[in-house]
Amino acid sequence: MKKRPVIQVFALGGTIAMTPAQGAGVVPSLSASDLVAAVPGLADVADVRAETLVQKGSANLDFKLIADICARAAKSDADGIVVTQGTDSMEESSFLASLLWGVGKPLVFTGAMRTPNQPGADGPANLMDAVTVAAHAPAGVYLVMNGEVHDPWRVSKEHTTSVGAFWSRGGPMGALVEGEIHWRAPVPARLALSRPEAAAFAPVALISACLDDDGRLLSAIAHAGYEALVVEAFGAGHLSEIWADKAVALAGHMPVIFASRAKDGRVLEGTYGYVGAEIDLIARGLVPAGGLSGRKARILLSLLLKKDRDGWRQAFTSAAKSV
Repeated sequence: MKKRPVIQVFALGGTIAMTPAQGAGVVPSLSASDLVAAVPGLADVADVRAETLVQKGSANLDFKLIADICARAAKSDADGIVVTQGTDSMEESSFLASLLWGVGKPLVFTGAMRTPNQPGADGPANLMDAVTVAAHAPAGVYLVMNGEVHDPWRVSKEHTTSVGAFWSRGGPMGALVEGEIHWRAPVPARLALSRPEAAAFAPVALISACLDDDGRLLSAIAHAGYEALVVEAFGAGHLSEIWADKAVALAGHMPVIFASRAKDGRVLEGTYGYVGAEIDLIARGLVPAGGLSGRKARILLSLLLKKDRDGWRQAFTSAAKSV
């Protein structure tokens, strides 16, 4: 009889673990063992260990916690790791984990859009799928939701309540059908940028451009203790002249990245030439984010600045071009 893979589940809270409180609303209260016990047939897929690390809404997670989880997961003798958490910040935590994960086994993030007490609760199905991916996928980091396998570099949460809230540029990497993974794209090979136990993070601001704003928040960045800035620009990488001048002034003192506030597509580098467009911004010291969203550019830059203050630009540009 073939030995079942051993999968470690770490639970962090989130909607998947929420139940009604004595007052209004739901709060994270279910343990990792509770989540595992609620999945019929899970024991047929893998021998599952369950451990609750925290019980929080995912807006309360932070870089250090994700790095600590990666370090803990790297030391585990399990064949694969599943992390359950809230969906609000899952695209960011899974992306950060992908920058730290240099271990030859799968690390899978999942959660739920509906609480366990709601009709059609999706948590058990998502956890079953995540364990399946952790048991059978190649080494790497994945986000698994709604029967789909996503690349953390390309995925984003695009709906507040739908079970199909997660979307990936170019489509998901794979789908789960009848308990099997059907890959639609090859699993990208990516090298970890830092060991999780050695990871450190610089404070990086993120600001989104909007119509008829005078950029006073940009002016405040220089005095707010940030070491770098990511600007979500209009369209393919465009700012108003006021914003462009203020961003360029900041670029004289700190790294400034421009991404797009659009859902899909890359920022351009050589098409538009007016003041505030991408040619002008690059010529005056700003760095394009390629296909990275502003949120992910911020995480990557935060890690790189602490890892290699002098070499961050080359490493950032190389990563941005790979998406």
